[in-house]
Amino acid sequence: MPGQFAKTDLLKNAGYVYNFERMMYINRRDKKAFSYEFIDDNLEPVIKSKIQEPNREQDWHIYTSLPMSDGAKKELIRVLQ
Repeated sequence: MPGQFAKTDLLKNAGYVYNFERMMYINRRDKKAFSYEFIDDNLEPVIKSKIQEPNREQDWHIYTSLPMSDGAKKELIRVLQ
């Protein structure tokens, strides 16, 4: 599973912290969150591009493999604030 370690190292080096309760890598400064499934389902270059993608609106960007309901997304953003 060397690919998985490279992915998590990429996130950690970019300032993301794993939240066990939410099963997400979260960076509150950049207002971005990646679900464990998204990390598992995507290749390192995809994750790297999403990390480097500018967040001009300063709204939360939440990357998941499956779509989130509006209610679940609002609740997650409320908790992350």
